[in-house]
Amino acid sequence: MDDLSTIPANLDHLIITVPELEAGVAEFERLTGVKAVAGGRHPGRGTANYLIGLTPAGWPEGAHTYLEILGPDPQQEAPADGTLPLDAHLAQGLTLQTWAIHPHAFLAKVAGANTEGIDFGEVRDMSRETAEGELLEWRLTSRSPLPSKGTQPFLIDWGESTHPAEAALPSVELLEFSIESPDAEESRRALDVLGAGDTQVVEGTEHRLHARLRGPGGILEF
Repeated sequence: MDDLSTIPANLDHLIITVPELEAGVAEFERLTGVKAVAGGRHPGRGTANYLIGLTPAGWPEGAHTYLEILGPDPQQEAPADGTLPLDAHLAQGLTLQTWAIHPHAFLAKVAGANTEGIDFGEVRDMSRETAEGELLEWRLTSRSPLPSKGTQPFLIDWGESTHPAEAALPSVELLEFSIESPDAEESRRALDVLGAGDTQVVEGTEHRLHARLRGPGGILEF
C-alpha cells in the first residue's frame, strides 16, 4: 500500500479468531511482543475476547482503534450447532477473520444497504461485561457465513457505551490494511454504500483481508 492514509477512517476494529484463546494470545505476544488484555465474554454466544489497541498509520495523532482476539470461551458451553459468532469456529491458528466499521448514522447506512441490495444479514443487539465488570451494549449487523468471506465489514454502533479503544490498552501499529477481491468493482460499491469507500481494494483470485501490524517484538502480517 503506497498511501498509508487509506486505512479507512471509519475502521472500528479488526477481529482475529483463534481455536483456543489462551494459546492465541500467547502466539500473538510471541510474534509482536505485546500481550493482549482480557476484554470479557459474550453470554450465551460461547465466545470471549482479548483486546489490543491499534495505532493506524496516517491517522491523526492520538487516534486509535483496536484489535479483538476472539475465541471459544472455556467458561461457556459451545452452541448446540457448533457455530460461533463471526465464524470463529472456523479459525485455524491466528486468523484475520473480519472487521467492523462505525459509520455515522448507523440506521441510515443499514437502510441504504437494504435499498442497494447489500447482504449484511440482520441488526442484532449485543452486550458483554468487561473484566472490570462494566456492561457494554451495542448493536451490529450480523450474518453467517460472513459476507464475502469477512472482507465486507459489519456495521457497529456503540450507543452510550464506552468504546473499547478508549481504555488504556497495550498497542501495536497498524501499518497497512487492504482487501483482495475477485470482483473489486462490486466490493468497492458495497464498501461505499456501507461507509468505508476509502478502503483500498485490489483485484485478486479470492476474497482476503490483508493487514500488517508492528509491535516492539516484530511484524505480523495477514
